Amino acid sequence: MNPINRRNFVKSGIGIGLASVAGFEGILGTVAAPRKITNYGVNLYTVRHLIKEDMPRTMAQIAEVGYTEVEGLIYVGPTVKEFKKALDQNGLNCVSRHMDPIQLETETLKQFIEDAHTIGQKYLIMGWIPPEGRERLDQYKELIEKLNVASVMCKEAGIQFGYHHHDFEFVELEGVVPFDLILSQTDPELMKIEMDFYWMAFARQDPFDLFDRYPGRFPMCHLKDIDDNDWFADVGKGNIDFERHLSRVEHAGFEHFFVEHDEPTDPLATLRYGLESVKKMVIS
Repeated sequence: MNPINRRNFVKSGIGIGLASVAGFEGILGTVAAPRKITNYGVNLYTVRHLIKEDMPRTMAQIAEVGYTEVEGLIYVGPTVKEFKKALDQNGLNCVSRHMDPIQLETETLKQFIEDAHTIGQKYLIMGWIPPEGRERLDQYKELIEKLNVASVMCKEAGIQFGYHHHDFEFVELEGVVPFDLILSQTDPELMKIEMDFYWMAFARQDPFDLFDRYPGRFPMCHLKDIDDNDWFADVGKGNIDFERHLSRVEHAGFEHFFVEHDEPTDPLATLRYGLESVKKMVIS
């Protein structure tokens, strides 16, 4: 892709814009009524340092800001039971939890599934591949085998398995785009995809293209913004047109929306501003 201005890219969607939306709605024959996002949450990576300092207090602060859902990380506190207690005390629901490739090993995965039942999660998400695990295409192929095994194990346990992308999956490797390989070699019902809008913009990918190619496969997304320097921004302070990206919410399959910032200066202030921005969004 030829280099283009980041702001123009995320605002225009490579020329797709409203014409594409209108065309899609014409195919359906109906236009969804505008509505607000209600099931908004927090990806706890935003407050990971606060959680290590004082997990119960951090959960209370998240609830005080006004969130009702969270997405957990590998570390959720001293114990899973303590994390669940903090959630219950603050009226929070942990919808999902991230994990790394090492957690795909059978015995560890069994524990994460058991923990998911304790916490009350609906999803387990493969959230990250370390650099040394994505240098060659055969490494992705080996990972896909593990993803398929994990998908079946989660299904049998009543948990939905999923995959969270970054930018590196869109970089061609040995003539193949890893993201396409991952999605084509996994079951669309057994493994869903969590879309991250920051990494989509960083990788110069248009969400509409993926919605069309993989409809209904994106039940969750990270509302994470990007600035003019390709760095993280508070939701609403960056360049991403979230309302446009969410205008096909039914087509994409979105059900849960997590505010996130990887390197916030003031995590709680970031969450407050993010929630204000989300409440102003109107989607269809």
